[in-house]
Amino acid sequence: SCSIARTVDVIGQRWTPLIVRDLFAGMTKFEDIRRDLGIASNILAARLEDLERHGIVERRQYQSMPARHEYVLTAKGLDLYPVIATLLAWGDKWCSGPDGPPALTVHTDCGHVTTAKTVCAECGGELNAANVIAALGPGARPGPGTALIGDYIVNRPASP
Repeated sequence: SCSIARTVDVIGQRWTPLIVRDLFAGMTKFEDIRRDLGIASNILAARLEDLERHGIVERRQYQSMPARHEYVLTAKGLDLYPVIATLLAWGDKWCSGPDGPPALTVHTDCGHVTTAKTVCAECGGELNAANVIAALGPGARPGPGTALIGDYIVNRPASP
């Protein structure tokens, strides 16, 4: 019943976040993604099929002879951008080589190079491990992955 566990079930397989990254970068064709990642065709096909089954990508035919398809992020897929951007920001901070990150994120609204930052949807303040707590939500129930952690969650509903 854990939201993180459910999310990892959808996008946590090896290669899947990199496929989503390539889709955000504008690659839509199977062969372009395969070449970029150096991934085996059967694995890429399986991952794209999973993403399609979960409603994250939509497969569209762009050529009939032979049949060729492109993969386009759906609204559900586009909502993964903050996840990918946060992974990128962490990787840039902690895993970049001495020359710095291999790519930069430019915010087109202001033209500045930027990085992802997690903020409160209510007040705009930055969220970090020191200023948030977990509280029981409306879907809370005992179960695998949440039975023990439930003892650590504050036993009160979140504020409205």
